[in-house]
Amino acid sequence: MQKTLLLFSLLLLTAIAHAQNSKLSGTIQDSLSKQPLAYVSIAVIDEKNQIVEGEMTDANGRFVFANLNAQQYYLQVKSLGYKQRQLAIDLSGQKQVNLQPILLSADSETLETVHIEGQTAAQKHSADRQVYQANQYKNAVGGTALDIVKNLPAAAVDAAGNISVRGNSGILVLVNGKPSLVDPATILTQIAANDVSEVEFISSPTAQYDPDGKGGIINIKTKKSVGSGFAWVMNLQGGLPSIDDYDNLKKQQRYSADVAFQYRKDKLELSASANYLRNDNAGFRDGDVNTIIGDKQTFFPSKGERSFDKYNYGLRLNAGYELNERHQLSLGALASRRFQDRVADIYYNNRSIVPSTGETISTLDYFNPNLQNKQGKFYLLDLAYTWKINPAHSLQLGAIYEYADIYGSTKNNNIENQIDTIQRTYNKYTNPLKGLRLSANHQWGIGNAKINSGYQLRRDEQDGNFEYYAAERNQRDLSLIPEFSGKMKASNTVHAVYSQYDQKFDKLSLSLGLRYEYYQRDLILLHTQESFPYSIHQLYPSINLMRDLGEGWSWKMAASRRVQRNNNFELNPIPEREHSETLEQGDPELLPEFISQAETGLVKKLNKGSLFMNAYFQHSKNPIQRVNSVYADTILHRVFTNADYANRLGVELGGEGKLFQWLQINGGINLYNYKITGKVLDYEQVRSNQDWVYSINAGVQASLPNNWSAGLQVNYLSERPTVQGMDSRFLTPNFNLSKSFWKRAMTAQLQWQFIELGKWGVNEQRITTSAPDFYTTTNYIYEKNVFLLNLNINLQRLNQVLKLPKSEFGEKEF
Repeated sequence: MQKTLLLFSLLLLTAIAHAQNSKLSGTIQDSLSKQPLAYVSIAVIDEKNQIVEGEMTDANGRFVFANLNAQQYYLQVKSLGYKQRQLAIDLSGQKQVNLQPILLSADSETLETVHIEGQTAAQKHSADRQVYQANQYKNAVGGTALDIVKNLPAAAVDAAGNISVRGNSGILVLVNGKPSLVDPATILTQIAANDVSEVEFISSPTAQYDPDGKGGIINIKTKKSVGSGFAWVMNLQGGLPSIDDYDNLKKQQRYSADVAFQYRKDKLELSASANYLRNDNAGFRDGDVNTIIGDKQTFFPSKGERSFDKYNYGLRLNAGYELNERHQLSLGALASRRFQDRVADIYYNNRSIVPSTGETISTLDYFNPNLQNKQGKFYLLDLAYTWKINPAHSLQLGAIYEYADIYGSTKNNNIENQIDTIQRTYNKYTNPLKGLRLSANHQWGIGNAKINSGYQLRRDEQDGNFEYYAAERNQRDLSLIPEFSGKMKASNTVHAVYSQYDQKFDKLSLSLGLRYEYYQRDLILLHTQESFPYSIHQLYPSINLMRDLGEGWSWKMAASRRVQRNNNFELNPIPEREHSETLEQGDPELLPEFISQAETGLVKKLNKGSLFMNAYFQHSKNPIQRVNSVYADTILHRVFTNADYANRLGVELGGEGKLFQWLQINGGINLYNYKITGKVLDYEQVRSNQDWVYSINAGVQASLPNNWSAGLQVNYLSERPTVQGMDSRFLTPNFNLSKSFWKRAMTAQLQWQFIELGKWGVNEQRITTSAPDFYTTTNYIYEKNVFLLNLNINLQRLNQVLKLPKSEFGEKEF
């Protein structure tokens, strides 16, 4: 592994090129109206006629190129419907050049759309965040936003799809800066990867953001229109038959389709997308458990199918309208559906002995077919209004309403000798969620400084109905079991007031913030009338600063306080029989986890890429853990609890760049030491576990002749400690091969996911926990060598390339 780390570091360091230390800025305006022109393509071209940097102007027609070499350039300016301009720019011996407004005149002879392609930096860094362009991760094509996020340098996704950033599993996911009440994995799987433009990892969020999420914030930005008129993109994907056989009952299905459009005209901007994804996964489970109760030790090893049938589809819509220069409205809507069947058909070989003598007490072999179903329908409406009171003051008002219809069931049968059913159980639940968020933010500009102050209200309610039915041997009908059934009503309310001060100096940017929150949680068990209230007042300070050190180097420092609140699943005390061997239950008195964190880092901007290194420390109070204890001789009790504290001290190194004109690399290494300590449940022993953990995300993408390209992306997560045991390493290598046609109007791609590497255990993960009275280890083996065919079609560009016939006379008469 040390050789791998050294090789990856050398690859990143070889991308270092000449320092850049000049800044070029300006505005683009219409030559007649003198109005600023947004989304104009600007390219900086060197004396060898090669594009050095490219970007679009912002909504005010402004552009900025920082850290250019002090030499001569040409500035190429292009925009649909305007005549192209090219200007000579001399930056020799100049640190900062602010150009006079560049005027574009209308092109009355334009007959066809001009398509302009530029390359945006794959990664950007500021004081509080790292920004990654989604199109650099080719292995995510046809998938979801989750497939993009798992490639970020500090991110990792385990076998169960749980996301962690810098080792923290708790993150807050935003979509275009707006939060949602559902869990991160659900949000990310509702967004097609092809609809994502970039991903922001906000490691130290400022005061205007929610303090939720100990791992920080992941902000998904979806694509927006960059020019007037319509732009359509379609993506189709199908999976080839499975290579490996896991003796699963059903064949896996894998196919998807998504379509997106953007429209912009005058003061109206629209964007929408629809997607469908069917992505089944074959798999196998192999486990071993033993428990000790008094003078009886029970062993129940198991093995069998563990596969997933799952699909999701959704529709997203965003609209923006500028009433006038001072008033703007925006509307966002989401409707989506998610379905998952988890099949776990497991064979058990139970054996009980007397530990002191080894004498056999009993034996039992049985088959446990288990089907767990989870479904959800998700709806969200987002309304925002901006009032630019004057050049110094603006007001933003927002309202988000969310409804999630969540429900599911679990069917368990224990069958002896393949024919005699000795027990049948059936769990079912409905757990709909309603949420409302209101916000008001005032922004005050004072020279180079800005003050954001505001108020936010968040409230969500969830009404759960959980029913457990069982029938023992020779019983025909299922009976409701009151001990494992009940109704729960939960609500969470947060009142927040914040103020954020930001200022930019010559070479320094500074942010200071303070947020006050009053949090109230109410949980009532309606079937027992038990109530579990909790409330707390908290302050969340933050500081971020970044300094330009010159010659492409920047230094940043940040510190903040955050919270990981308990979700309703972790709090729900109504037991659920998820497996034959497990009984799951939450704790209504679970405490939130409070995190204090600090980080510092260096960023180096290169001619064709960038490098960064960050060091960070986190201290967690009341870390939330999922632990086991013995419920019965063949049943483990799986519950949530608070440990005492956890510390994480780490460093991350990453970057991206071009080793050659045809070879692009990206990647990151995250290494940290993790220690967790606490008293678990009723065990007297204080548990402490500590170890070094690392993750590697690395990729190469090669541009080949005749519009071919190929790439390899590898994600590796090492073994890591928990308060009761260890989770094993997790490795997923993926390969892609692409071919573009018709001037890149169409691209075909072959993906080879989860490439099998002999004994490396690709796409496998073992979970092990233990205590004085039990030991359990389970290896989850997921499908390898998955092949997908993907076809991406730019409908607008295809129409231009093919020059399809159209009516000249009939359309006029019609």
